[in-house]
Amino acid sequence: DFFIHSAVHEARPDLACVIHTHTTAGIAVSAQQAGLLMLSQHAVRFHDCLSYHAYLGIADDDAERKRLAHDLGDNLVMLLRNHGILACGRSIPEAFIEMHYLERACQAQVAAMAGGTPLHVLSDEVAAETVRGFDLVRKRRMTPDGRTFTLEWAALTRMLDQADASWRD
Repeated sequence: DFFIHSAVHEARPDLACVIHTHTTAGIAVSAQQAGLLMLSQHAVRFHDCLSYHAYLGIADDDAERKRLAHDLGDNLVMLLRNHGILACGRSIPEAFIEMHYLERACQAQVAAMAGGTPLHVLSDEVAAETVRGFDLVRKRRMTPDGRTFTLEWAALTRMLDQADASWRD
């Protein structure tokens, strides 16, 4: 899958990190016609800023590189239809946190759909208002040099240190 990473890096020099996964929940949601539904607070983070990329076979030619770049556009996250999910960032922490929340949104959707009862999808108005709130929090927490998710990243690395500090070696 380096092809996918390199295509994004080539098209988006502003991005320092690209993460692409093939989790069960990510593949399941990418295969659903409706894509990611606004079912949870995690999903709402991606209201109007989630891209979709159609699966046309193995990604291995210049035309596919262009399609990947075009489909991602200015967004940081994308569902690769019938394949998996992708998250990017201007830093490793930003890409990791975006992936974390996208994966959690996919897990929540798969779990909600497994219940077999009607789903309560949040309205566009509620989703948009929630995104505005997320944006305000992100701006307040942004470092002077424009980095985001530094508090979350610091907390995650402390948790890793407590579990097994050898990851730093």
